Amino acid sequence: MSKLSRTKNERRRLFQGLARDLIIHGSIRTTLGKAKAVQPVVEKLVTLAKKGSVREVEKMLASKTIEKKLNDDAKTRFAKRTSGFTRIIKLGKRLGDATEEALLQFVDEKIQEVPKLPKKRKIRK
Repeated sequence: MSKLSRTKNERRRLFQGLARDLIIHGSIRTTLGKAKAVQPVVEKLVTLAKKGSVREVEKMLASKTIEKKLNDDAKTRFAKRTSGFTRIIKLGKRLGDATEEALLQFVDEKIQEVPKLPKKRKIRK
């Protein structure tokens, strides 16, 4: 697992926030490194929710409403799947700092077209 230039507690809170946003919205746009780092955490959360390990899921998410939403989704949406609940779609480089961006989403979501950002115009002198 990559450290993402953070301490253990900062990394745990980052993963917690990204996992929450993914469960609430169904997909999140983030850097490729963060998406690759949080994907196994989300996969483990969905698997634990399917098994009924409420305490462990609640400990990771620290929110009863989001934990309830995940449990409902795990029993209905992911009932036929045993693993591979998420996917990473590469979006290209970010305009400001050229960091590789990615879309992390649940597999059963429809693939949506992400609008391309306009390229910088070259200024002629």
